[in-house]
Amino acid sequence: MRKLTYGTVAALILCFGNVFASQNTQQEFNQAYQAYQHAVENKNDTDKYELAKKAYFLGQKVYGKGQQNTLNLAANYAESMPDDMKKEQVALYQEIVTATEKLYNTQSSQLIDPLLSLAKSLVESGKRSAWHAHIEHALKIAKYSEDIVLESKVNFEAAKILFTSREHYRKAKQYLKRTDEINITHLPADSMHRLEVDMWVAAYETGRKRHNAAIERLNNVVDVFDKNLDFEHPYELFAHSRLVAAYERKGDREAATKHCIAIAQMRPWNDNIEQTPLYRKEPKYPTGAAKMGREGSVQLEFTVTPSGFVKDIIILNPEEGSGFKNTSIKALKKWRYAPKFVDGVAVAAKSRVQLDFRLNR
Repeated sequence: MRKLTYGTVAALILCFGNVFASQNTQQEFNQAYQAYQHAVENKNDTDKYELAKKAYFLGQKVYGKGQQNTLNLAANYAESMPDDMKKEQVALYQEIVTATEKLYNTQSSQLIDPLLSLAKSLVESGKRSAWHAHIEHALKIAKYSEDIVLESKVNFEAAKILFTSREHYRKAKQYLKRTDEINITHLPADSMHRLEVDMWVAAYETGRKRHNAAIERLNNVVDVFDKNLDFEHPYELFAHSRLVAAYERKGDREAATKHCIAIAQMRPWNDNIEQTPLYRKEPKYPTGAAKMGREGSVQLEFTVTPSGFVKDIIILNPEEGSGFKNTSIKALKKWRYAPKFVDGVAVAAKSRVQLDFRLNR
């Protein structure tokens, strides 16, 4: 099965003693490319862009224009471009697509990544319909490859690209639905790709306020890990956390408790950092304070029970206005946490939080 590299650093097929470049150029390229890889690892976007650009232009001399390694370098360069270079990014992705068609053919699976990257760049550029032909081209290639997993993954990538734009939400939903249909029919329940899609479907259902459907899908993910997989995975943690929120939205606080505890067993409590709530309800801005243009902050200490509820709330800055304090306490009582475990047993533990009230001016 072909692995999609869309959205990742394009890898090079290492070639030594290349006839296109002098030894000095080859050495300069190697240094630039290694520095680029370090910038990617360190998430240094400024250096990443400059080094990707340098590696690309040196790579043309090393590998020759239109060769696969050069196209991979071009993809890295395009991906590293800042947001104010969308026009240049689109143009470079178009060059990559054209060169890939010339190097292989118009139905080569090598085209899928550049087509999707071009479509993504066009969507981000606000081009209303220019992306459509490129996504459909990628889908056609995947479909005729007779690789059902590849077809599912391309539909999924198309959905993720279009979900970033409210304008294309309906089409994104169609691609996600097609992905889900393929997965249910052809992929085992413990396929990592299928599990990832399940969580996207659950998020979509939540957005539509179909909480029961979201809960069913998320529980399926948890069940797969409990029954079929003997290792912890971020997907499992994510599913448990979303189930806490889903049950809380329904008002089923006891059902959420099971998942608070499951998360606590997977993610140890750290006394040195502020605990992150699994579910939080934002406090309402006091009407009187808002009318008077007043802002404030409330510092609170509280106990997280062995079931992940909040109790014994104490205000640490009692001089703050009563409106801010009352709404903070009311909201905090609704929050849920992963409890602290000691020697395999859930125990009560103290935590703190500061709630800031700021007006948009």
